[in-house]
Parts: sequence; structure tokens; C-alpha cells
Amino acid sequence: MAKMRPELKEADLVRLASQAEARVYRALRDELSDGVLVLHSLAWTYKTRGGELVEGEADFTLFFGNAGFLTIEVKGGGVAYEATSGNWSSIDRKGITHPIKDPFRQARKERFAVLDQIKGHADWRKWSGGRIQAGHAVFFPDLDNGALLVGPDRPADIIGTKGDLEHLDRWIARAIHFWEGKESFDPLGALGLSLVEAIFCRSIEVRPLLAESLLAEERIRVRLTEQQARVLRILGGRKRAVISGGAGTGKTLLAAEKARTLAAENQKVLFLCYNRPLADALKRSMSRVSNVQVLTFHQLCEGRAAQVRRENGRDLLAEAAAAYPGADLFDVQMPFALALSNEVLAQKFDALVVDEAQDFSDEYWFAIEELLSNQEDGALYVFTDPNQALYKRHSNLPVRDEPFHLTTNCRNTAYIHRAAYRYFEGEPTDPPDIEGAELIRITGRSIEDQAAHIGREVSRLIAHEGLRPGEVVVLVLGRPKSQFYDALAKHSLGNATGWSIEVHDPERVMMDTVRRFKGLEAAIVFLWLSPVPSDVDDREALYVGLSRAKSMIYIVGTENACAALS
Repeated sequence: MAKMRPELKEADLVRLASQAEARVYRALRDELSDGVLVLHSLAWTYKTRGGELVEGEADFTLFFGNAGFLTIEVKGGGVAYEATSGNWSSIDRKGITHPIKDPFRQARKERFAVLDQIKGHADWRKWSGGRIQAGHAVFFPDLDNGALLVGPDRPADIIGTKGDLEHLDRWIARAIHFWEGKESFDPLGALGLSLVEAIFCRSIEVRPLLAESLLAEERIRVRLTEQQARVLRILGGRKRAVISGGAGTGKTLLAAEKARTLAAENQKVLFLCYNRPLADALKRSMSRVSNVQVLTFHQLCEGRAAQVRRENGRDLLAEAAAAYPGADLFDVQMPFALALSNEVLAQKFDALVVDEAQDFSDEYWFAIEELLSNQEDGALYVFTDPNQALYKRHSNLPVRDEPFHLTTNCRNTAYIHRAAYRYFEGEPTDPPDIEGAELIRITGRSIEDQAAHIGREVSRLIAHEGLRPGEVVVLVLGRPKSQFYDALAKHSLGNATGWSIEVHDPERVMMDTVRRFKGLEAAIVFLWLSPVPSDVDDREALYVGLSRAKSMIYIVGTENACAALS
């Protein structure tokens, strides 16, 4: 019996939209030997450089241990081909025709797409063979006579019909023999089959960055959506890529998993981000992973400048200040000092993973790319959300290819998604399946009144609802932040816990700003607005602040400020 992926039960087969495919599935499962891997409905999605969305799917792809692979397009019902126009149609039971694509051309495209995905994947280097035999065929399970379909690009040996279902193994052997040709091919073997299954069928799970909603010892896995899993598989065969997505689509999780994968391949990885709290969280989540160094961009600049000062006696920051007097320390002088360090230090990296790339200015990227030991062929993966560009920098990303877009929110509830994505511009993002609770408003005339309400509600959540302190975060949008911190710190949360200001502590309730908390998440967020709407309460800040909450969000402010978000 062939190995089927996915393994569909009879209840699943009867619900398939194409019962023709269901009949072929049963025949493939029952008639083929153990040395065959059958993938049903193998799909792919990508965008061209011009921005055109291209999607493809092979009804069945068969991989053979003693040969190569065969893509099979299945067409149920009757078919018609009009030679003058070259158009194909399907014919249903009522005799009504419906335009369809050329099934033979479809099968041929699917064949090359599958071959490209195999050969482009990094894992395929483990295969010791040379050329892969690849073929395609078309199966018409409702037709008795396939001879009428034969043509110059439609040889009889790759056309299957109803009678072939009873001896499907013979028909497949005939189709495989047709594609043997004069060139020599290496059989996939057991190793090839296992690699193919890993490339196309591997279940993908990644760990969350911080269990903000759980005790420190609890280990939770976040299952990626199929789209995210596909992006990880596609990245496996590319050295440089941009991954773009809105809040909650899993960019940082994917970035962390990519860094782990590269490290497991014995590559020396530099994992960069912009925000210090996010870097601290990433370091904690990757503390047991060797070959990965996690830093903010400015930590990198300071660290390498300090190393040069120790080893060579040069003060690169002073040199940068002299070269650019009066220029911004963080945006100009420190990036220049980093570039100077690359001329002195031998330490380089095999791969770079950059999160929060929307906050990296053009001056950063030149020095960053020089950190690669192989600047032509080194790996560079950039993760970005232009809507979270809180620091208003113009940035031309160093990877020019069309980004891979993540379009499913897997962090927030549907209520939170709708509130946050009012301020989002870009690729449409699908809301999560969990509807969740409506947003809760807490209003008060003054900051002191609002702080008292927050203190009482947080105390109630911990004392009566069983929440852990680390599951709750108060994010301040107004300025100055110290005014909000001081007002809230006056309210006790009892003997068991207290407030923590801008420091992660799972045993305390954290107060922080929206800007600093960017890239992180919490189960419950209190978003504290300015008393009077101002330029601070801009689109990006509201988008970031609202989207930090996974399960519940409280909007805190004056009546007018809260009403503006309704």
C-alpha cells in the first residue's frame, strides 16, 4: 500500500469537492506498493517581481524509490477540445460545457514547479544522486476511451481513463517508462523519499518568544498556519528574502525559527532587531541555541566599537563624531562606527536574520551586509511590517526581490484584530478564528482617576480571575511616560505582587511604553491613551499598541480619547 499524504479517511474522501479525485486517491492508495509516496493536492503560492500573485496545485504527485516522480492532473466528467481556438471544456452530466484550462499544459507546469521546489530546497543537498526523472500525466476517470485525446503533445502513454483504475499500477509503470528517454536518471531511493516527505509534508511547530501569559516553566508550542509553514519551506531554498506581514502574523516567530534552523546547519548566525526589550526576549527564548548571537542594532555597534578599542586602541565612535560632527549619534555616527569596525575586526557571520527591519534606516544596511563572511552568497533574511515604523525612518531594504507576504493573523482575537487593523495599510490580512471578547473601555477625568481604575481592575484579575501577573501589561501611549508610571505605582496590587517598570518580571505586572513593547505580546493589555489626542497618538502607535494583546484589551483614557477609538 502506498504512503498517502495527507491520509484521508473515507469520511474525508466523500466530502472532497472532486469525486473524480476521490476515486483516483482510493486506487492509488490500494494498488501501489510501499515504495511509493503519494501527495494529494500539493499546493504552492508566490508573487512575481511585478507583484502578480501566482498559485498552483498538483492533484497528485507520485514519488518512486526506484525512479523519480510523476505529476497527475485529474479531470472528471467529459471533456472537449476545440482545435481552431485551442480551448478546452469540461462536460457535466447534463451536457453543459464549462471552460477549463488545458489539462496537459497544467500537468506539465506542475511537473516543473515541483522539480524547482525540490532542487531549490537546502535539504536536497543531502541527496547523493544526480538527475531526477520527472514526468507528468493526465487522468480522466469518467472516460472509457482515451484514444480520441491523443495528439502531438498528448501521447497515449500519459493518458489514463476509467479502465486504468482497475490496474492503475500498470498504467503508472507505462507513464514512468515513457519519461525515461535516453538520459540517465538516479532513483530517489529511501533517502530521496524521506527528503521529499520532509520538504513537502513536514509538520512545523515553533515555540513562542515569551510565555507572557504563562508561568516561566510552562512550555507552549504555537502551531503555524499552513501559509507560514509554506513560507518556511520556501525560505529553505533561498539565500535572501524579505518576509512582510502585519501584526500577529508570526514574523518574529518565523525569524527565530529560521535562525534556529541555520544554527542547526552549523552556520554562525547574527540575529538583529531594533527594540531592546524584544532583543532581551529573543535572547531568553534562544538561550540554549548555539551559533546564534542576538543583539539590537545599536548593541552591535557599541559592542564592536568596544572590541576595537580593547584590541587596537582606536575610538571608532570618536572618529565617527569627527567625520560627522553634529549628526545624530544613533542614526549616523554609530552606523558609521560599525562600518569602520568591519575594516578592523575579522569576526564575520555566515547568515544574518533581521527583525523589525522597518526601523532600520538606509545608513544601517551597508555596514550590516559587510558582516557577512560571503557578501555575494551569504544568507540574509529580512522581516518587516511597514505599519510598525514608529521611528519614521526611510529605509530601502537590501533584498530587492518581491516580499513573501504573511496574510493570516494568528495572535489576536477577531475583536482585537478589527480594532488594530483599522490603522493598517498593505496586503489584506485574514482575521483569526477566535472571536474573543469585546474591547473594554475604562474612563476617568484625570490620569490619577484612570490609574485608580487600572489598579482595581488588575487586582481583580489576579485575585479573582486566576491570572498571573506576567500575563498583564500596561502600555502607555501618552507623554511624559513618568507621569503615568508615577500615578499607577501609587496603587498597591497586594502582598503577592507589584508593578515592574520597563523590566520583564513574570511575577510582577509590567508598565511600559508602546514603542518599547513593539514586537512583544501579552495576554491582556491596558492601552493607556493621552488625556488629549496629539501627534503621539498616530496611526502606527495605535496599531502597535492594540495589536500587542492576544486575548483582551482595555482602552483607558478620557471619554473623548476612548470615543475616538470606537
